[in-house]
Amino acid sequence: MGVIRVGLADTVGVATPLQVWSVVSKVRDHVNCDIEFHVHNDTGCCIANALIAVQAGATHIDTCILGIGERNGITPLGGLLARCITIDKEYFRSKYNLPLLRDLERFVADKAQIDIPFNNFITGSSAFSHKAGVHSKAVMQNPGSYEVLDPSDFGVERNISIAHRLTGWNAVKGRVIHLGLNLSDQKIKEATAYIKNLADSQAVETSDLDNKLKEFADLEAAQRQRR
Repeated sequence: MGVIRVGLADTVGVATPLQVWSVVSKVRDHVNCDIEFHVHNDTGCCIANALIAVQAGATHIDTCILGIGERNGITPLGGLLARCITIDKEYFRSKYNLPLLRDLERFVADKAQIDIPFNNFITGSSAFSHKAGVHSKAVMQNPGSYEVLDPSDFGVERNISIAHRLTGWNAVKGRVIHLGLNLSDQKIKEATAYIKNLADSQAVETSDLDNKLKEFADLEAAQRQRR
């Protein structure tokens, strides 16, 4: 009949992944053309449903920037890319200009006069941020221990936050090395305890941490000279 694509839609966002698999795979058994899938996020399943639709035979997924759409929106492009790149990283890195996602989301957020959510897939301010001491240490040694995605693939940066009460001394040591200071591990641990205690009572900026580390370094240098 000349049909080149059929469309399936879950416009109220009620389907489960198993239901999507059942419907899309049955349609695929009966058509040889493209299958487009459109799904809303009313029940939080749009990314999972989009992925399972592709695995069941869909060829096209309706997406939009930051998931903006009627009610809770439709499949967010960033979230779907995040999900898919873990399955076939090289394919998606070669097929798409991944760093463009960051610029595109910033552009749309600016025009729509909204903020990109702090916990947004890939581009949120907390997407690649680490605070807890055990996380920070592990990520510095092997990013894959706590990151399934590589921020550099998308042109964004990892942030290891150290000026807070959850910081660990290994993260502080990394900052010491970055600043080019000469501090023993013992003094770094003392500086870490000081920062943790200070952060319990007030906000601590990175500049405050840097100044304190420099003070500890100067003090230790003076102690060495006296010896």
